[in-house]
Amino acid sequence: MKTMMKLFLFMISLPLIGSILIKPTHTVNSTTKNDTSVINSKFRVAVHEKRGDFCYTPEEIVEFMTAAQIPEDIVFRESEDYVEMSSQSAYDSEQEYLKALAVMLRTNLIHVWEREGRPETLDFERTGLCIKYLRSDTKDAYIKRNEIKRAVNATYGVVITKEDQVIAAPFFTSSESSMLTKQAGDGVGFSLNYAYYQAKKGMDFYKILQSFYDGISVVIYE
Repeated sequence: MKTMMKLFLFMISLPLIGSILIKPTHTVNSTTKNDTSVINSKFRVAVHEKRGDFCYTPEEIVEFMTAAQIPEDIVFRESEDYVEMSSQSAYDSEQEYLKALAVMLRTNLIHVWEREGRPETLDFERTGLCIKYLRSDTKDAYIKRNEIKRAVNATYGVVITKEDQVIAAPFFTSSESSMLTKQAGDGVGFSLNYAYYQAKKGMDFYKILQSFYDGISVVIYE
């Protein structure tokens, strides 16, 4: 009886002994993606102004570029959310428009940075993109600045790729927003005015981008 009891105790103790003596192994799922963009840690953007030379993070530059590209006849209201009757979900057309614009401009910035050999500091003049600053203290400027920051933060690090490569994303505008409200993108690039019309019609930023660029993916830059 004692022999049987000893044998029983020895058998149930084996898993505990094994867990002490054998070092556990940790496997990493190869399909797991890092959901944090590395853009800001990769490089800075040098901007030359009359008041001096400055370096900014890519995300800061995206805010400035977004402000510069918004057509003058588009006016924003802070946090203008509404509920779509079809889905009963909150939808902010202005934010979806700004998100699409920010992603398109960030994509162009990263495309130029990669084309230039991924330097630690990218001269902004090499991008050929327009930039200006919202220095006004007016209420409209304050609202626009806050809305842009929200959209840029919401799409932090997101770029447009095709066949796993960041693309050059052409874009254009027109003098009046009504000029392009009945035309599709036609594959010629992102229309700043027509994208606004699409957002007002209920399209999210991803669908807006897909309407202008064929066969793309919208992903976090890693």
